[in-house]
Amino acid sequence: MVQSNLYKLPAKYWKGKISIGYGIGYFEGAVGDNYPHRHHAHQLSFAKEEGERVQVVYEDEDKCIMSSGVYIAANTSHHLRPGNYCSIYIDQTHFLADVIQHYLQGYLQSDSPIRVLPESLVIILREFFLEQNHAIESFQKLISYCSQNDFKYQNIRARHLSEYLILNNQKNLTVKQIAAKLNISESRFSHWFSGNFGISYRSYRKWIRLLQTLQAIEQDVNLTSIAHQSHFSDQPHFSRTCKQMFGIQPSLLKFIPFIEQMPILVVPYKPY
Repeated sequence: MVQSNLYKLPAKYWKGKISIGYGIGYFEGAVGDNYPHRHHAHQLSFAKEEGERVQVVYEDEDKCIMSSGVYIAANTSHHLRPGNYCSIYIDQTHFLADVIQHYLQGYLQSDSPIRVLPESLVIILREFFLEQNHAIESFQKLISYCSQNDFKYQNIRARHLSEYLILNNQKNLTVKQIAAKLNISESRFSHWFSGNFGISYRSYRKWIRLLQTLQAIEQDVNLTSIAHQSHFSDQPHFSRTCKQMFGIQPSLLKFIPFIEQMPILVVPYKPY
């Protein structure tokens, strides 16, 4: 299907571009059907054009935020109403999550898990993400901009874990393997991981598998084969999980013309 025909598809399909890397993701385009869902990534969504608004529905459909930009904390149930949006996704375990959260402390006064982004930051996000050829360049600009402030870096153990996961991001690592690498017991690792990142490691592995499956989805690709390759028991299991965590059926992404795979971002160490 040629690019000019993509926007003639029914509104239920997502249309635009997707970029995926280890622990980070980016979507730009027309948001299609999606259901209430929660995922293990912090999300920053903003309207592509000045004067437009992002609409986020949450708390069992009781509340809706309309703004040029919105921050959605990880593990918060929500869904997006249709519109032309850009969305940045940052996994809780990624070093950029700490960078962004520390930076936003000076702007987001509320403790609500869903908050309005200041217009000044929305303008910066548009500049970084709409004027670059590749999403990885946009993320690098975002890191450079936020790093000008004195933010808190990950502690040494969290950084060690992040680096180990980055180097092994294509492997389905078990708790036993990582606990051995960190020289701690499996139970202590599981407790530490949940306490630091707010999710169980089992749930985190599911997130990684979903990212890998999204990288494999293209038009006319057999979803059953993708599900099996990503360690799901069958295609319905994969579809249910995708709907739960992303609010969408995998088939609604099959007309995305290209999914950019971003290289690994390197943790910027603070000089002393």
